[in-house]
Amino acid sequence: MSKSEEHKYAVIVVDMINDFFYGDLKFDRAPSIVQPVSKLVEKARNKKVPVIFACDSHYKGIDHEFGLWGEHGVRGTTGTSPIAPLSYDSTKDYMILKTRYSAFFRTDLDVLLSELGVDTLIFVGVHTHICVEHTAADAYYLGFNVVVATDGTTAFTQEDHDGALKKMHDLYGATLAKVDEIIKLL
Repeated sequence: MSKSEEHKYAVIVVDMINDFFYGDLKFDRAPSIVQPVSKLVEKARNKKVPVIFACDSHYKGIDHEFGLWGEHGVRGTTGTSPIAPLSYDSTKDYMILKTRYSAFFRTDLDVLLSELGVDTLIFVGVHTHICVEHTAADAYYLGFNVVVATDGTTAFTQEDHDGALKKMHDLYGATLAKVDEIIKLL
């Protein structure tokens, strides 16, 4: 994908929330993506490219995901807030609260993207093989072009990460690129 194709981009920041970086579901690989994601978010804002935070936000004690992952991302707690290094700004950015892996499932993300005139989504965040992959799948089903930042996404293991990248490329036509390459598209 080249800049000359004149796409309208949005950056989707998936689950870069306190609970996955500092809470009960933190994991060792998560900090490695903070710098590249922060760089992309800053460049996107400077270029007036929409930045959309898709954040886990579950109902306390009753959410279906708790059976697999334990209680996390509970609405009304700091665990659902974007991590501080990203400096979420409610006057510039958008936020989608999600209760399932996909940021499209029972949210208004598709309406927001339509209103913004977006046709290409750039994905960063955690977990490559769960929430990023499921959101990318739904994006593809809805007709969006998919770009995934290989150094701006991560998973529990390198194998999980690599497998998800391959799957998104092979099944959803995702363009896989490093953040520095993606910035050149904006």
